[in-house]
Amino acid sequence: MATLYVRDLSEEALTELKIRAARNRQSLQAYARTLLEQEAATPSLEDVLARVEERATARLETGDVLDEIDRGRRRE
Repeated sequence: MATLYVRDLSEEALTELKIRAARNRQSLQAYARTLLEQEAATPSLEDVLARVEERATARLETGDVLDEIDRGRRRE
């Protein structure tokens, strides 16, 4: 497993992280590791958008959409 050092963290941030770790009954190291692993497991917005684009199968023209809206209005 790799080692990660964090420098120049503000005292306020460090204090808050220690408080949150204690609330979760974790050491600061375990709490920080959990946060980092969750962040790494969460896909980025760019990745999500790329997946959506890959899965998108509808190829619609504006005219087709407007025609369908008109057909729906005539049925009402």
